[in-house]
Formats: sequence, C-alpha cells, structure tokens
Amino acid sequence: MKTRDTGKISLANAVGYGIADCYGGGGPTLTGTYLAVFWTHFCGFDIGTAQGIIGGAAVASAVCAILFGLLSERFYLFRLGRRFGRRRFFIMLCSPLVLITLLMWVPGLPKPIYFAGYVLYIVLLQMFGVCYAALPGEMTRDFAGRSLLSTVRLLISGISTAVIPMFASWVLTRFGENNVHSYQLFATVVTVCFAAVAFISSRVTWELTPEEAGYGEDELARRRAAAHRRTAREIIQAIGRVVREYASTFRIATFRIHITLYLICLTLQDMFTQTFVFFVLYDWNRTAAFASLLLSLAVVAEVFKPLWGWLFIHIGPKNLYALCYCGALTGLTLLFLVWRMVGVLPEGPWVALSVVAYLVWCVFRSLSGTLPWLVFPFIPDVDMIVTKRNRASIFSGLTTFLRFICTGVASIACGSFLALAGFEPNHAGGQSVGAQMGIAFVCLGWSAIGFLMALVISRRFALDQRGDLIVLGEIERLKAGGAKDAVDPQAREVVERLTGVPYEQCWR
Repeated sequence: MKTRDTGKISLANAVGYGIADCYGGGGPTLTGTYLAVFWTHFCGFDIGTAQGIIGGAAVASAVCAILFGLLSERFYLFRLGRRFGRRRFFIMLCSPLVLITLLMWVPGLPKPIYFAGYVLYIVLLQMFGVCYAALPGEMTRDFAGRSLLSTVRLLISGISTAVIPMFASWVLTRFGENNVHSYQLFATVVTVCFAAVAFISSRVTWELTPEEAGYGEDELARRRAAAHRRTAREIIQAIGRVVREYASTFRIATFRIHITLYLICLTLQDMFTQTFVFFVLYDWNRTAAFASLLLSLAVVAEVFKPLWGWLFIHIGPKNLYALCYCGALTGLTLLFLVWRMVGVLPEGPWVALSVVAYLVWCVFRSLSGTLPWLVFPFIPDVDMIVTKRNRASIFSGLTTFLRFICTGVASIACGSFLALAGFEPNHAGGQSVGAQMGIAFVCLGWSAIGFLMALVISRRFALDQRGDLIVLGEIERLKAGGAKDAVDPQAREVVERLTGVPYEQCWR
C-alpha cells in the first residue's frame, strides 16, 4: 500500500489526485443533463416516470453512502484494506464497475433494468465520493497543501463538466439529435474515461497508514481477541452506535452551517442541470445542441478556480460565500431576462445576451459548487478538538447520503411538478404555456429562492484559516499532555465558536 511521509504537496501530486474528479464531477453532469432527455425521447418514458426513476434510485441508494463511510473507516481491519488502502481500494473498484452502467443507454429494456443501472451508477458515485473526499485531509495537514489539492481537484472537475456538454454538442450536431446512436456514442466515450481516471488516481495518491489511522498490529490483536458471534441485542446496539456516530456530527456548529449551504446549492445545481435542456428546448425554442453549447461555456468558469482558491485564503469563506450567492442571483436574473426577450430581440443580439447571461451564471454556479469542497477538509479538524478522532469519512459519508436524499426527493418533486404543469415529451406542437412556466419555475425560480436562503445562512459561517490554525495548535497542545485548565482564552473562544460546544466538553 502506497504511503507518503512528507506533508508537502506538489502540483503533480494535486493533479494526480484531482484527475479522478473528472468522474466525481462529470458523472452527475452526464446523467443529470442527458439521461432524462434520452429516456423520454428513445425509451418511451414520460417525464414523471423518468424523474421518478432518477429520484427514487437516488433515495434508495443513499443509505450506501452511510455504509461506505463506516466500511472505509474500518477497512484496515481487513487484508484488502491493508494491501490497497482503506480509501483507494474503493476508488479503484469504481473503474470496472462503472462500465456496467452503460446499460442505461440501451433502448427497449425493461424499466427495472434502467432503475437497477441507475442505482448502481449512483452507488458507485457515492462509494467514490465518500472515499475520495477524505484523501486531502490524510495526504497533508498543511492548509495551503489541502487548498491546492481541493483547488486542482475542483478545477479538473469543472473542466469535465464543461467538456462533456461540448463533446455532446459536437456529437449531436454531427450525427443528429434524433439519432439514438448519437447519445450512445458520447455516453460510452465519457464512461470509459471515467473508468480510466478513477484507476489512475487510485494508484498515484496516498493516505494514512494503518498505524497512523489507529489500526496498528496491537489494535488488530485486541479486536481479534475480543471477536465473537454477536447476539441480536448486540447487533441492535451496534446499529444504535452507528446512528449516534453520524448524528453526533450535527453537534459541530460549523458542520451544521456547512451542510445546509452544501445541500441547498448542490441540490439546486442538480435541478438546474436536469431541467436546463428542457428550458432551452421549450422556453427558448432552441435545440439540444444549442443547450449543450451553452453548457460547455462552463469551461470559462475554470479560469476563475485559482482566483477562488486565492480568495478563500485571503478574504475567508464567509465573504466568498456572499460574493458567490449575489453573483448567482445576478446570473439567474439575466437568464430570466433572456427568456422574456425571446421573439423580442433580433436573433444576433438575443444569442449574445444568452451567452453573456449563461457565462455570469456558470461562473458563480461553479463557485457555489467549489466553496463547500474548499471548506470540507477543515471540518474534521474542528470535530477532532471535540472527539479526539479524525472522522473525515464519517462526515463525507453523511454529506453524500444527505445530498442524494435531497437530490432524489427534489427529482421526484420536479418530475411530478412538471407533469402537473402539463409537460408532454416529444409533443409535436411544443409545450403549453403552463408547461413552459413550470419548466422556468423549476429551472430558475427554485434556484433563486434557494440562493437567497443560502446568502442569509452564510452570514453565520465563522471558519477561516486563522481559526483552523488555532484549533490545530490547541489539538497539538492537548496531544502533548497540556492541561485543559491552561487553555489560552483566545483559543477557548475560537474553539467554542467553531464547534458550538463548551470547551469543558471538548477533547474527551
């Protein structure tokens, strides 16, 4: 199993880690943007059924994120974990299994096959995400090193979310939007790329050794000596401990705010992605290729990723959140204006306005997805001052679980809402006014309401570089045997503000 002694992170290290997020970021883009369109156009699904399968699969598979969090945390107890790593083994496993999900892009199969294929697709994304997000905190403890890992990762992820629609636009234009093989071609090429990058990253990253993670030979011997067949009561008690373990994460004030902002923004992004092509087709009266071309403009947002990383360090997450949400609301307002200008402006000015509007939106939408993952590597530090443990995969597992629950419920609600609004796929005469309004409300209205809520909530976020350094310093002092009674008043204030826990209840 590969490990690394030094905490210094080079650009090459960051690229080796970040390349795998072509899969983590591009996976939801592929299915979120095109799967419902493919199913409604070529598989005979109505919008309610398509979104219901997508949402139901996300909800049904969400519990896997919890299980992967626990399994990854304890995988050093097994021979496979000690050989391949407790995180990187599961990242590597995604490589061959993701190829099976290409069955989702084959017309004429029974609906349970599509459901099972999408469940597998989501489960693999969860397995990948839980283990992958925990790596930066294990590869280095340096603030700048973690920021570099996260920034490069998110840069590569963002590029993949732009390149996929760009490639899809070219394929659809070249081979035709009504050709089933067009969708199958770009889905196959992209999925094979996902398999390749997951395998590569699993081989070039590193993580805590079993000894560093608390699973040395002495711990293994203790657990083996205590091993016995569990009774039903002991199993129930173990399940109760698991539930309490995950529930205890909400004790941390910084995590409560972080997860709220994350769920609002990422769920809204998923909803926008799932409905934007329909919005372009039926509200803007343009083609799927034009929608894909606009989506590919997201590559412009990647130019700003280094700036976001710099601002994250120099102005802090709280101020960057405010900039992000105000910019996103501006972009949504411009997209609404583009809709109202359909048939009013001449074609040239209208296209120019649509490009400008989407560029503004995609830049700040990208930031709203980047910020939570810039913050995430520092959440386990705040938790450690309370629990004495690094629970990165527990936080990652819960985050992924809640995201897919929220996305699944929102997808079902989206499909039901559009069906009630009168949406009819492949309707020769276009959509009714009610259906057009419903699409616009889901695509733009829900997002605007959510970003307004996030802007208000973000004003309570307090974690920054200075606070993290103080927390880490206090952890080192306590590890060295320092007395809790001798705590510096400033350190006490910072710890209590970030954790939401009285200092006397920390480090125990």
